[in-house]
Amino acid sequence: MKELDFLPEWYKDDKRRQGHVRRQYVALVAVFLVMMLFNALALHRAGKAAAEGARLENQRVGAEAVVHEFDVLTKQLNELKSRAGLVEQMDSQVDIAAVLAELSHVISGSAVVRKLEIQAERFGRMEEKGQTKGSAVRLANGSGNSEKDVPLGRVKFRIVLTGVAAHPADVADLVCRLDESAYFQQVHPVFYGNAKARTGPKSAPPPQEGGTAVLSQSALDVTEFEIACYLANYKEMDD
Repeated sequence: MKELDFLPEWYKDDKRRQGHVRRQYVALVAVFLVMMLFNALALHRAGKAAAEGARLENQRVGAEAVVHEFDVLTKQLNELKSRAGLVEQMDSQVDIAAVLAELSHVISGSAVVRKLEIQAERFGRMEEKGQTKGSAVRLANGSGNSEKDVPLGRVKFRIVLTGVAAHPADVADLVCRLDESAYFQQVHPVFYGNAKARTGPKSAPPPQEGGTAVLSQSALDVTEFEIACYLANYKEMDD
């Protein structure tokens, strides 16, 4: 028997169109879902990138602050080094109190020092080469002469003792004690000679009652001396 198809063609065409449209809707929904997923992934990555950028910006700001602080500290350190260098140039590195204590120990009772001078001098050999190691400070009221420059820093000290002794042998004994001391070197007497030392004053009895007392002095023979030496804070080396 022959199978008869009672469905009209328009109905079949309509079914085919509906199936085609259904497939198009499914494809559109799939594309939409893929686009939504891609958009979500893109937003997530953009958020992570923004967070990373903010973190790097914070690190950059912190690094700039550290660099600025480092520059400030470096500048302060350079200023302190400059001041320390100036202080080191001005510091003679000599304990004057210890020198005076050694002098009081060396000088005996038979010699009396009336004047003590401690003079700072540049090293002569360095001066000849124009490489003076000690700095010089000029007096504010000076006229600019080099004689008024006060050398500071690593310099040698010349000590001059001026006084009197009871006998010439006491002067020689003082020179020997200074030469034996580890604090002094190049000890030599500049001069010594006889001198008169006055003692008193003493009051004599008045010539008459109600008169004014007359003051008298007695003279003693002493030895006046001047001794020069250098503080042993350096050692000369031969070329």
